[in-house]
Amino acid sequence: MPTPPGPRPGAPSQLLARLGMALGAFAVFTCGWLSMRAMQSGDWLRAVLFTFLAMASAVIASAFSRRARS
Repeated sequence: MPTPPGPRPGAPSQLLARLGMALGAFAVFTCGWLSMRAMQSGDWLRAVLFTFLAMASAVIASAFSRRARS
């Protein structure tokens, strides 16, 4: 039995996956920048919060990256 074909290279789902990956990468950058600014001001609670948000954004961007490659 043949396997069903995958999505076309220009399919909307792949476009959305690439957009999600780009937005996730931007969120990682933004959270890292905000974390650095919080560390400079001495607000360690916010620095830790932004660090965890950056890690969560990285996981999300990684999931979108896997979807965009498949």
